[in-house]
Amino acid sequence: MLSLSVFLIFIGIVLYFTVVVDMFKQKIWLGFLGLFLFPFTYYHAFKNYTGNKLRMGLLLVVTTLVPFTYIQLELSAAGSELEPFLTSVGESNLLSCSLESSVMSSGGVTFYTLFCSSKLSESLKYTSESELVDVYWKNIIQPALSAYRDSFGKVEGKGVVLGIKSPSSLMACYKIENPGNVIEAWSSGLSEPCG
Repeated sequence: MLSLSVFLIFIGIVLYFTVVVDMFKQKIWLGFLGLFLFPFTYYHAFKNYTGNKLRMGLLLVVTTLVPFTYIQLELSAAGSELEPFLTSVGESNLLSCSLESSVMSSGGVTFYTLFCSSKLSESLKYTSESELVDVYWKNIIQPALSAYRDSFGKVEGKGVVLGIKSPSSLMACYKIENPGNVIEAWSSGLSEPCG
């Protein structure tokens, strides 16, 4: 799968530069548009480009496939890397989590999104959103961090955004960077969970 993504990236780069050179030959402004904004301006580039439409179409397909392939590779790696942590917190009845199809990067760290529920959340009391985050931190996240550090926390350059659903239709969200440092905590609604 990795060799496929490298091949797609190589083909994408070659196609990109051949199309951009051809765009410069046609119109200078079209060349600059293609050089700096090509992936974001499909419609305008395709509409004004009178060169090889097959090459342009291939480039559009490749620039769409490269990020999709990257996300699929990351998610397949995440499944196996997170499995020991998810098993551990599941067996201890602390959390029941599912891996979402969301991958983001920040400062060279890849973050996966986990949405979880906990049997403890029914008995925990809070009066505000900030108190929700604090109560869940003390009763759920702190105990889960020991399992996290012993499993997924050992993987360098990774982290999770962990969202725990509360009975009041709020989520307590924690951004955890390996080896197990909570770098941000907040609450959000279920319409845009941990967004």
